[in-house]
Amino acid sequence: MSPASMWRCALALGMARALLACSDDPTVEDGLRAAEAVAMASEVVGLAQAFAAPTTGLTSDVMAAERSAAVAQAAFTPTGCTRIQLRDNAVRVTFVGECNGPYGMRVLDGALVATVARRGEQLEVALSGELRTRHSTLRPALNVTVSSLAGTTQVEYVGNFTGVGARGSAVSFDGRGVGSLEASCVQLNGSASVTAGSEAWTVLIASYNRCAGGCPMSGGNLILNRASGAQTRVELTGGQGVSVTNANGRAEAASVPCGG
Repeated sequence: MSPASMWRCALALGMARALLACSDDPTVEDGLRAAEAVAMASEVVGLAQAFAAPTTGLTSDVMAAERSAAVAQAAFTPTGCTRIQLRDNAVRVTFVGECNGPYGMRVLDGALVATVARRGEQLEVALSGELRTRHSTLRPALNVTVSSLAGTTQVEYVGNFTGVGARGSAVSFDGRGVGSLEASCVQLNGSASVTAGSEAWTVLIASYNRCAGGCPMSGGNLILNRASGAQTRVELTGGQGVSVTNANGRAEAASVPCGG
């Protein structure tokens, strides 16, 4: 990494964290950017939990929206940090204080719209709006289908978001996958076209588990594929830690900002 690039990274992250979160290997930098993009995706998918109302007894999409609004009212804390408006089957949440959300999301600001629709026993949540968190800015256009199976909330997601990550890169994510939403963790599995800054990859996501602390658990991995055929692997080692292996097999430990 050039001195100028290191300086920009230091400004974005703070000097104390720059050495851990920046690398002089451009391939490793790609891995860190992709990990950040997937972390942002986990926020977008995880927000569906804030609107995932049970469908039992619902006879219209408007009723579904009313129930989702009540669920959303309780999902963000402290009490009173949101203003919720209903229009037909759309629930608009405006953050008017320093709200905290599910899966370790902190200092939420902006507004989010969830348009909900019943699909049999499933609930489809279409998310849009602009939301700022402690680590990122998100502009989602994502559909999340939520269903309950054996006590676990299952999700299918498809769509995209754009935004800015904690490391200062403009990020876009366009993908699909499956996962689960539990009280303390959201899991993602799938694939996506990801751009961060001037770089672009296809990213395969396996067992990305984001939990209440806002950071992924160890054990998941991301595989970045470039148009050239070069491949980079990102292993999640828990918390902010990752291990990035480039196309030559060289592994480097680094960190990605997450958590409160």
